[in-house]
Amino acid sequence: MTTKFNEIAFEELPGQRVVCCRIISPEPENDSITTIQNWLVQHGLNPENRRSFGFDSMVSPAEAAAGLRGYEAGFTVTEDIKADDGVQLRVYGGGMYAVLRISNAFEKPFESIPAGWRHLMEQLEINTEWQCSYNLCYEEVVPGDRGNDMIIYHPVTRKK
Repeated sequence: MTTKFNEIAFEELPGQRVVCCRIISPEPENDSITTIQNWLVQHGLNPENRRSFGFDSMVSPAEAAAGLRGYEAGFTVTEDIKADDGVQLRVYGGGMYAVLRISNAFEKPFESIPAGWRHLMEQLEINTEWQCSYNLCYEEVVPGDRGNDMIIYHPVTRKK
């Protein structure tokens, strides 16, 4: 596997106004991203060059047993955009985050992405300045040198 992790950074993620939807399906990442991209196009908005974030969402035990997973995806939009047709407006982020870039994250995504999250959590456990905070974590897909990379964001606060 040619996935690699960049050094962990600590940075403020300003609030990102997004149009989003949550989907439970066998491939919820693809389904929620496609739903939002289609919504943007139907409303005359180009999905390209917009930040897009997402996160896993819970499913019931019965849904999990049926092979279903949940994911919410959101694409950034301006203040003048109104939600309709099953999408919602939210603000993602707005605070300090531990940030890790997973290079070539989609060569083997079910290996590299969980490994990235484990690595980030292990590093936060031993960090002397920052500790985990209990807000939403985010994933952001960005272009990389060899396909797409993923940037993962875990909220943090300073240790007292």
